[in-house]
Amino acid sequence: MLPDGQDPYLLLGVTKDSTPTQIRERYRILVQVWHPDRHQSSPENVRAEATRQMQRINAAYKLLLDSHGRDTREPRTGGGGHTGGEQGRTGERETFEQEQERRKRERDAYERQAQEREARRRATAEREARQREAEEREARERETREKERQEREREARERQHPSARWTHPSYDPVELPESLVIRPITVSLPNGEEGYTLRAYADEQKEQAVFPGADGHLLLFRSQESLHRYLTEPGAHELATAPGWDDFMNWVLRTGMRDDDEEQSYDFDLIVYNLRFPIAQWVPRLFITHRDLVMEVAEAFEWDDVRTLLRVGSPLDRLDDLMRVADRPLTGWKARRQLGSFPSGPVNTAWRQVIRLVGAHVRWLR
Repeated sequence: MLPDGQDPYLLLGVTKDSTPTQIRERYRILVQVWHPDRHQSSPENVRAEATRQMQRINAAYKLLLDSHGRDTREPRTGGGGHTGGEQGRTGERETFEQEQERRKRERDAYERQAQEREARRRATAEREARQREAEEREARERETREKERQEREREARERQHPSARWTHPSYDPVELPESLVIRPITVSLPNGEEGYTLRAYADEQKEQAVFPGADGHLLLFRSQESLHRYLTEPGAHELATAPGWDDFMNWVLRTGMRDDDEEQSYDFDLIVYNLRFPIAQWVPRLFITHRDLVMEVAEAFEWDDVRTLLRVGSPLDRLDDLMRVADRPLTGWKARRQLGSFPSGPVNTAWRQVIRLVGAHVRWLR
């Protein structure tokens, strides 16, 4: 019996009549199943069980081999030679060592194959990464070239100045009761573009404003200098036919088109900035003046998509009515209270649409 009481014959699966050769063959089969080297990649509990079973198998094998060796041992010779049992144990040790060597060779071959597969995988990943990087670099270069091409085309198009005329559906210089009051204005859009143009009123009440336009677009020059050069070029535009043009040009000669009146400057980026806060924190004067400019331009150029957003009863129209009385000391308290509960979603969206549409209807010139 083994130290733990296990029957060695039952453990190895042999009988008492089995020969040493049969015991060795059975031992080799069990070694192939339970040897710890075969379970190196198995979970820890499996490796521990394999080690325990292998120890029991080795102990049972040694016990049975010694027992059967004594039974089948040849008598000692006078010269003190090895017994048959000793020869069997020696052969068994050689067989076990050969099995271990074979397993080692298989393990080494498996590790080499795994290393080769990993090397191929890394090489493939590096090749794909280089290819991806090359494609991304090529895409960036194409995008850069396309942007440069578009910029060149845009600059070339902006240098082709159309013949501007005063734009308004009811504008007729012959029927004007008095001269136009013409002044330059500055318009800044949220994308950082700043342009210069003219605005003229046909009456003292400033109910009808006209602007330089061409093909339904508001003309914006990228600098005061380029606007000044355009206005002073003979035959470049049809603006000089308006009454009051000579007075305006004399004013230009005196001032160089530099008007210190802040009311002539419109920054739509400030509108977008205010839209980030509740309506009660918006600057009424800012929204009133910018809404008036948009309405004047939309009426002058008949921009129906913009006029729809500013129509009577629209969210922007109702907001404008409240803002015009909110600053009054006595009657403005009700308007201020209504502004505090005014839904910001519709007006926020409408203002962003208005600004986007104005930008789409502008033609930039250099």
